[in-house]
Amino acid sequence: MNIVPAILPHSFEEVTEKLSRIENLATSVQIDLCDGIFGREKTWLPQGTETLPAGFTYEFDIMLEDWKLSTMHAITIGAKRVVAHVDLFTDEDIQTLISIVGPRSTTLGVSVSNDKSLEFHADMIRKIRALYPDIFIQVMGIRHIGEQGQFFDEECVMRVKTLKQTFGDLKIQVDGGMKLETVKAVVDAGAETVVVGSYIFSGADVGEAMKRLEEISLDSAC
Repeated sequence: MNIVPAILPHSFEEVTEKLSRIENLATSVQIDLCDGIFGREKTWLPQGTETLPAGFTYEFDIMLEDWKLSTMHAITIGAKRVVAHVDLFTDEDIQTLISIVGPRSTTLGVSVSNDKSLEFHADMIRKIRALYPDIFIQVMGIRHIGEQGQFFDEECVMRVKTLKQTFGDLKIQVDGGMKLETVKAVVDAGAETVVVGSYIFSGADVGEAMKRLEEISLDSAC
């Protein structure tokens, strides 16, 4: 199991401060971008000129109604992976997204929300994968995206199980509502990666939080 800390930043300074807290504890990090509309919080948005600290693989979760420019800016400043929330995507949107991620060979995550049917998302995954095979699946573990500290949505476990059965060769990660007991549930259901925000950053001892998550990872592997 891979543990990816999530940062929901209100400024670029918050990005760098939280990165300093997980230095030497994590190699990958997810940075959440929200507009206060599609994603509940209103966060910092990249302008394409920032310099991200070295030493991390960056993934940006794009929770925006106007997602195109911020996706391009995220890739410009170093995103190797981006997550797209496709609930309202048209075929034209899919083509536009691929035209943005394709030239930089950016790995694309397709987010699976709890607002649309699993059949809808499965069809979207198939459609996107047919055009751009470098994808993974992100299942949302909460009802309302773009806000940390929410309760876990129990339906997430069923979604992970079903998607793993349907797309066994695609990696699945879960984002939202992740703490010790919910991490174990989604990993047992088939998830390979968990994205964890408030559990890691809400306390003073980030290292201890990461250690506990790693212990759960080892238990699930047994």
